[in-house]
Amino acid sequence: MTETRNSHPLSSAKSLLFRSGNLFQRGLKLSHLRMIVAMEETGQISLAADMLKTSQPAASRLLSEMETILEVRLCVRSPRGIEMTNAGRALARRARSMLIEIREAEREIEDIKHGGGTVFIGAVTAAAVDLVVPAIRTVQSVNALLEAHVAVGPSHQLIKDLLAGDHDFVIGRVPADMNPRQFNIREIRSEKIRLMVRSGHPLLNGNKPVSLERLAMFEWILPPPGNLMRRTIEDGFISRNLPLPHSSLNSASLLVTLATLADTDAIAPMAEEVTSLLSSGGLITELPFDGSIEIKPYSLITARGHRLSPSAQLVSDHILARIEKPAVVTGT
Repeated sequence: MTETRNSHPLSSAKSLLFRSGNLFQRGLKLSHLRMIVAMEETGQISLAADMLKTSQPAASRLLSEMETILEVRLCVRSPRGIEMTNAGRALARRARSMLIEIREAEREIEDIKHGGGTVFIGAVTAAAVDLVVPAIRTVQSVNALLEAHVAVGPSHQLIKDLLAGDHDFVIGRVPADMNPRQFNIREIRSEKIRLMVRSGHPLLNGNKPVSLERLAMFEWILPPPGNLMRRTIEDGFISRNLPLPHSSLNSASLLVTLATLADTDAIAPMAEEVTSLLSSGGLITELPFDGSIEIKPYSLITARGHRLSPSAQLVSDHILARIEKPAVVTGT
């Protein structure tokens, strides 16, 4: 029994490391993998060389070596730079995954050596406030050495950074122009939007729900064009045959939005979780609205084939447990 159990990993290792045609046996090196990723990222050999802090002749030599080892063209040169061939794109995609895994191995070993661990998370604002921060605090209550890095931003940037290996996982949405098969996706919930104004705003008189028609007469602070929240709000106006709200300030920055709200009669849409946190200070308040605005659900997203570190898996598990926890019903 013991011999059978031990022979399988050994035979698997031999097959993986020493089978005929192994690229590393034929001379492929980590420097080649780093170069092909840099070439795909920059689209120019000179810029790839700068990224890796090497000379252009050295970069060209690495490209030539890779093409000799693989016996295939990896890119086509043009006056504007280089265009990756199908083989080049395939190698770059696999190389990126390998480099990420090597970096993750180093990180996981450091976590084992020193304890604590690290986790890198990207999240849209509502999820960061309502899910990520509470989960991190829960984990840190039993493991004070856990170091968490949280990036808040729009989904398209978060997903791009996820594929680059900068985040362990993201809570957001896969952009429409990306192949969802690249990811593991666990849908969470939709995002409810509230409209916020400064305390003393003229629309608060009478404390009655305000119609979309009346809201169209005021200045708005909206995220930049292309943002999902902005598109959802604009679609609401379009469906009612109303002119789009005027937005002379376009910003995804919460601080910029708050500073503008404090001194103007502008209206700003915000995720419900964020408004609950901000309204307690009294500077801004929710504007009663006779409709509802809801954005399509966000999800917990990981790159397909990427294995989370123990620390990242622990935080992810706590987030999912928080999602699945039944809501507490309070009496009135």
